Amino acid sequence: MHIAIMGAGITGITTAYELAIDGHRVTVFDRNDMVASEGSFANAGLVSPGCVSPAAAPGLRRWLLRGLFTHESALRWRPNLNRSQWSWLRQWWQACEAPQAEDVRAMVELARLSRERLAGITERYRLDYERSDGVLLLLRSGREFAATHRHMTMLGELGVDAQELTPERCREIEPSLREKVRLAGGLLLADDGVGNCRQFAQMLRDIATEKYGVLFRFGTEVLALDCTQGRPLVHFEQRALRSPGTQDRLPELRIEPYDAVVICGGASAKPVLRSAGLELPILPVYGYSVTLRLRTDGHAPRSAIVDARTGIAITRMGDRVRVTGGFEIFQDRQPLQQSGALMPLYKALHRWYPFAADMSQPQIWKGARPMLPHGPPVVGPAPSSGVWLNVGHGAHGWSLACGSARLLADQIAGREPSLNPQPFSVRPWLR
Repeated sequence: MHIAIMGAGITGITTAYELAIDGHRVTVFDRNDMVASEGSFANAGLVSPGCVSPAAAPGLRRWLLRGLFTHESALRWRPNLNRSQWSWLRQWWQACEAPQAEDVRAMVELARLSRERLAGITERYRLDYERSDGVLLLLRSGREFAATHRHMTMLGELGVDAQELTPERCREIEPSLREKVRLAGGLLLADDGVGNCRQFAQMLRDIATEKYGVLFRFGTEVLALDCTQGRPLVHFEQRALRSPGTQDRLPELRIEPYDAVVICGGASAKPVLRSAGLELPILPVYGYSVTLRLRTDGHAPRSAIVDARTGIAITRMGDRVRVTGGFEIFQDRQPLQQSGALMPLYKALHRWYPFAADMSQPQIWKGARPMLPHGPPVVGPAPSSGVWLNVGHGAHGWSLACGSARLLADQIAGREPSLNPQPFSVRPWLR
């Protein structure tokens, strides 16, 4: 089949690859000029089944309220009059007290499949994208330790290697952790790790293009789908390339038929989803990262740590360190340098690795995570014939991308997937 993919983030790239190795002819549309330009650009880099979970969870409502009154919280929200954001927040609020065990189980299983697929691709093509092994969850109190113990029990049942550690053992694994800081213990996810998502996306784009003939059409925005003609018609706007000495031209509007269309875009895909008869409550929830050059004296993380209290991750990226966090529901319009959103990131780095980085030239990033208010991502067929979905991965796109791409490719091929696709169905979202 000739399949169009909307979106060239990490989900779109991996989906293009999996469909191409199945023998399909694949065309990828993206409004940006290169792959992984938005939510996949400078994320934490965690490839961690042990850390995945739905956006809603018990206890997060209290965290949300705390973020309303303090500018130093990793969760930030400043209410406005946007009705769709309030609707999403209402659904999220209700879901926070609902049982989450089955959703967590489904996402962990998908993340394990993803990690296996990623390892296979890495070994097959001998890829190096600033990888390192191990994720250490740091716990500051006995209450955090008790909550993590319950989560660890579930992870063990799902086959995830999770080990409870004493403070002394945490410091053996990460010897550069600051000594004079309170630490109750930790949870080591030894099989999880870190990788540069954007580097991997660029490498997989080259492989998909050179070995499997995938066509990438950058500077092209899909406006709508017409699903009334038997085959999906893609309406798109292609930005004209400008040559030196020429005037700008209006974008070119075009329509092309495809055997199937896969929507992999983030929250910006909502108009296209709507044209296909879907009103998925996907909200752009913003996160931040600061990437810094490491100092030469070696006081830096070996792989990755996550502060359980704030959710902030500090990850090693080759000769750099990246601090990532934030859960901003209502977008802050202030310039990044003036935004209080960066303060929790700098505080976390100072708390755990005060001497790790050269602070003089920070690379600052803000990206939107396409989040559903509850539940796993949607991976599978849409109600409209020929339209498929791979959306709503939230903060876990890098951890889930390779697995969700394989799950979707198996469904398109009519094969029995290696895990149950039912938890990822769009049906619960249909009215």
